Amino acid sequence: MKRVDVVLSGVGGQGVLTLAALMGTAAIVDGYDVRVSEVHGMAQRGGSVVCHVKIGERVSSPLVMEGSADMLVSLELLETARSLQYLKPKGVVIVNNSALPPPLSIIAGIPYPGLDALIEDAKKVASDVYVINANEIAKALGSSPSANVVMLGAAWATGRLLLSKDSIFKAMARAFSGRALDVNKRAFEEGARTIERLL
Repeated sequence: MKRVDVVLSGVGGQGVLTLAALMGTAAIVDGYDVRVSEVHGMAQRGGSVVCHVKIGERVSSPLVMEGSADMLVSLELLETARSLQYLKPKGVVIVNNSALPPPLSIIAGIPYPGLDALIEDAKKVASDVYVINANEIAKALGSSPSANVVMLGAAWATGRLLLSKDSIFKAMARAFSGRALDVNKRAFEEGARTIERLL
């Protein structure tokens, strides 16, 4: 039975909820059963946001249990570390090389974990860890908010997401229009190409 469980993490303002909605809509277009759940989050910028997306021929529970996620897609470095417990052994981690330290940690001088340390922790569980400069890619396209869609393209290019490219583009057409749709399609393609170069 085909099925994939995905955990998405980031902070408020990075588009984690939009990313989850695009995956959910694409799954419906492809004819899959799907559950999308926001586990906890803050509407304000900077608050931790985690979403669970379960896609398959039949899906019952809306939440991904710890140690069972096939894929972790994280838009922020520290949020990757916070969500690693969801990943199953030999799962895949796709992380945006973006650090957004909480303001209080900066004021208090609390050290922020570096990328190398994070990758080492992820490799203890994951079979593959991909680091994407999604913010830079989106900025080069002239649309910084599209970093989440860059990450969607990267996740799709691993071949583990089950979703078809056509269904993802149809989901985008329901969420965006005009220039926003065009730039998000290009963001998806750039994210996919980034992974293809790493495979």
